[in-house]
Amino acid sequence: MTKAVDEYYLLKGKLEEITWALEGSCNDIDCDRYMYKELLKKKYKPVLEHHFSCLSSLKREKEAVMRLLSMKKFKKFRHKLCTICKKKIDTLGEDYTIVSFTRPSEFKGQKVYQYKGISVHKKCKRKVLTPEGWEKT
Repeated sequence: MTKAVDEYYLLKGKLEEITWALEGSCNDIDCDRYMYKELLKKKYKPVLEHHFSCLSSLKREKEAVMRLLSMKKFKKFRHKLCTICKKKIDTLGEDYTIVSFTRPSEFKGQKVYQYKGISVHKKCKRKVLTPEGWEKT
């Protein structure tokens, strides 16, 4: 069980990294974004535009990771129940969102903030009521 959980979170992290790269935060050395690879060794990163040189490979990787995450052993980690309508939510889908709340408190004399997140559909987001003493963020 723990091996499947570890594998799920590893694949989910890889998917987030690929999604960020597709949005323009690519960290691929072969991307046209970097001008000279020799400068990377000296920790200089002259940034150009995020071009199409790595987009096809990123899309292919994303499809492969999504196929892996749709395997039967990951279904129980991927799907949750919406707290409002009690229907299933795909946490990697576009309808999924987290409504978050914070409140200040004290821990060992220091001011800290507590966090509370609720998993809901985007259409159910408006129906979430703010708990007493918490602030919606």
